[in-house]
Amino acid sequence: MSAGSLIRAARKSRKLTQHALGRRARLSQSHLSLIERGHQNPSFDAVERALLGAGHRLVAVPSVRDDAAAIAADIRFALLDGRDDRALRRFIQLNDNLRAEHGAVRFALTISEPEPTGSRQWDAAIAALVAHHLVAEGLPVPEWALSPTRSLKRPWTLGEGPYTLTPDPSRVPPEFARRRVLVDEDTLASA
Repeated sequence: MSAGSLIRAARKSRKLTQHALGRRARLSQSHLSLIERGHQNPSFDAVERALLGAGHRLVAVPSVRDDAAAIAADIRFALLDGRDDRALRRFIQLNDNLRAEHGAVRFALTISEPEPTGSRQWDAAIAALVAHHLVAEGLPVPEWALSPTRSLKRPWTLGEGPYTLTPDPSRVPPEFARRRVLVDEDTLASA
């Protein structure tokens, strides 16, 4: 996750404007805007001040795996480019990342709320995947993944295409069924 994405996620989680965060962090609104849009590489001090101003801390996690927020951003860009296959590959990568980690590290990979992908279906699928892995280990599920905005009104089959089969409802994991995202449990067994 880039510094700009991290700061934007922290700011939005506290419902702060750039101006309000700037006052708290002693950074100008224009500086924050440049950082959030990726047009300026901030110093470590600026990142730390911005995060503290939003009531967040920078924490090192012993993993090099991409978190849910970074993969959601990749999915958003893939969808904008019309690359549904790439979006699906990144989703499977998030699944593999969460399967490979446990405990606090697994939770840390899910704590930052991903920005919307531009697709309600993919947003619901990401939330379902995060909840699926955290519930399996008895870990708390972040509020963003429980939000009703991350559930669908009508069922959607993950990776829907001309050769995609709708899975048997008995084979859809509960966190996916709850959000009306249809995926066969075997799809999540990849490694």
